Amino acid sequence: MPLRALSRLFLALSLLLTPLITGPLAAQTAGAPTAVEAPPAASPVPEGRTSDLRALLDTLSDEAARSRFLAQLRALVDSEAGTVSAMPAGTTEEAAPGRDDWLSGATQSLGAFSGSVLSLVGEIEQLPVQAEKLFSDLSDPLVLERVGWAVTMIIAVLAAALLAEYTATRLLAGLRRAIEARPAHGLFMRALLLALRTLIDIVPITAFAAAAFGVLALVELNFIVRLAVVTVINANVLARLILVGARAVLTPDAPQMRLFPLDHESAAYGYLWVRRFTYTLVYGHFLLRAAWVLGLALPTYRFFGNLLGLFVAGMCVVFVLQIRGGVARRLRRLGAREGRVARLRNAVADFWHVLAIAYVIAGFLVWTLDVDGGFAFLARATLLSLLTLALASLIIALMLRAFERVFKLNAEMRTRYPLLEARANRYLPALRSAMQGLVMLVAALVLLEIWGARPFERLASEAGRLAVGRLISIGVVVLVGLVLWEIATAFAERLRAANPNSTRLKTLLPFLQNAFRVVLLTLGSLILLSEIGINIAPLLAGAGVLGLAIGFGAQTLVKDVITGVFILMEDTISVGDVVEVGAHAGLVEKITIRTVHMRDFDGNVHSIPFGEVQTVKNMSKDFAYAVVDVRIAYRESIDEALAVMAEVAADMAANGPLAETIIEPFEVVGVEALDPSHIQLRGRFKTRPLGQWNVRREFYRRIKAAFDVRGIEMPYPHQTVYLGTDKKGMAPPLRVVNQSAEELAPPVRPRRAAARAAAATPGPMIEEHPGARERSEEDEDPVLPAIEERRH
Repeated sequence: MPLRALSRLFLALSLLLTPLITGPLAAQTAGAPTAVEAPPAASPVPEGRTSDLRALLDTLSDEAARSRFLAQLRALVDSEAGTVSAMPAGTTEEAAPGRDDWLSGATQSLGAFSGSVLSLVGEIEQLPVQAEKLFSDLSDPLVLERVGWAVTMIIAVLAAALLAEYTATRLLAGLRRAIEARPAHGLFMRALLLALRTLIDIVPITAFAAAAFGVLALVELNFIVRLAVVTVINANVLARLILVGARAVLTPDAPQMRLFPLDHESAAYGYLWVRRFTYTLVYGHFLLRAAWVLGLALPTYRFFGNLLGLFVAGMCVVFVLQIRGGVARRLRRLGAREGRVARLRNAVADFWHVLAIAYVIAGFLVWTLDVDGGFAFLARATLLSLLTLALASLIIALMLRAFERVFKLNAEMRTRYPLLEARANRYLPALRSAMQGLVMLVAALVLLEIWGARPFERLASEAGRLAVGRLISIGVVVLVGLVLWEIATAFAERLRAANPNSTRLKTLLPFLQNAFRVVLLTLGSLILLSEIGINIAPLLAGAGVLGLAIGFGAQTLVKDVITGVFILMEDTISVGDVVEVGAHAGLVEKITIRTVHMRDFDGNVHSIPFGEVQTVKNMSKDFAYAVVDVRIAYRESIDEALAVMAEVAADMAANGPLAETIIEPFEVVGVEALDPSHIQLRGRFKTRPLGQWNVRREFYRRIKAAFDVRGIEMPYPHQTVYLGTDKKGMAPPLRVVNQSAEELAPPVRPRRAAARAAAATPGPMIEEHPGARERSEEDEDPVLPAIEERRH
């Protein structure tokens, strides 16, 4: 006989030991409790009502049986009392059955569970008495004879059943191996071969059941023992049929016939867990049913049933945790890698095991607490939750597609308003998130309603309506604020488009927009605080006092701000201007509410508060003049030089890179000054702002080249020394001796009278080289005595 058949036989014998031994006692001491506790359909008594009364009389006459019976009655009374005390005050008996509240059913089930625990305690207290009664009955030869006969018949039934199963298995083994060895090409062929193999696996089970029930019909057994044998046969047949179905679906031993895309390890692992669950549930349930038929108290039966459910729930949790990683990896590999669906799938992959464990715990609680309609409620709530989530996802997808179409402009609109689409799309993410949040909020409320939290009843109450009204008011305030800000932004952009070169707008618009933003945020915040129930009067009073204190303590800051506002309004300074403010000059890069930032030619940035600004010199306001000064020698013709200047200026205005910068013809001013060494001529160009320096540099470059071509001298600074002449107009000769420093040292003290006489003698004029110093009579120059001595 195979090892699997021997294990099933051992299990069957272990299940039947108790009815064989306690069968004689079931008609005596255990009959009364069974009649009291068990439902009529589950406790048939062949002897009729008279035997029930006789068993009750025997129970009351026996001291031990009467004590056990009273303990069970007390447990039932305590259970009912706990159920009644758990009901709310003021609840009537007529109103309780009509309540559609699963919590009340759970409360009653908790009371029944406490009663079952008390009953189990009573059963444990009676174990010594029952053991003593059992040993005393086994000493009776009649009882031993009945037990031996029953064991013989049960062995005969199981042996015949196992023999029939073994014979059918041996007869079909060759056909089964042939089917498994046949190659399966295509889904239809695999399904056909799998169906044939499944039928072959069912035939031995059918033979086992037929032989067992056939032999059982021929032997004579006590009703309770017969019922226990039938329970064992049913458990064996049901468990094996479930395993055959699992083997057909997973096919762990024949991968060539597998219909689903599973690897060999996953199929074997899944079949292992199916076998564990099957053996635990089927044999555990039928074992408890057999014990209940044999006289186990109903509360005790329920208690062990709850323990079985707890064990199965623990197995489910272990199974979910073991397959968590594999299922998560399969979910992440499905579908696209990016997008909203991918993010949702990844979230499900990360947390699906939590939901599965939550459902396992919920099912266990519903089954343990025996909630009326609990499983139906759980299934209905699950189905409605899935429908709600699917509908919410559909609404969000349609809404996002509608947003894309609404906020997408055609080519003509984009050409006419290039910034309109960018401004509209600026709020698209926020609007999309807000609408998604609204849909998800409604879906969450619906889910809470489905699961019995009843949020809509709370929202319909006075407090709920007040909260909803405040939320609507807050939404309206936010919407109005956004509309006002968009209107202001559109107005500012239109002004910029109408005046693209206005530096005044570039300076004032950011300042005005910031001020409007501050005012809008302040008013919106105060309104929102008022809507949520905060009294803003103390805040306004405190803000007034704080503003007064700041005004006194920050007078310089206030002065800077007020001066800056007037400067900006008068358009004295704008961004991009070249100005001179006090001792600082440079290009204006930034203007804030209280300071102006300038960068000079060396790259240094100067930050000057408006309060310190006394005078402003703007060198780039509307237009500018490039004033040019040209120096010529005294011997040159002034008219010729002015004509050359005009000619060069006309060429600059007509040709060259600066022709667009010069906006009017060159203006010849004329002679500006007669300096000791040169004549200064002046003219000026009228240029665009910030162009005067480039025009001046280019003019100087060209006038130098033009003067060199015409031979016009541009003198450097010099000084003429006059030594006097005689009556004939002739100057005496003057010798200049080049001596080294060694010959001049040590200096010889000159004779002043001879030096003065020599100086009074007429001689030629000598021009001094640039850098020569003019000396007075009192200068003690060592060169003059040397010259005097040479002349003598």
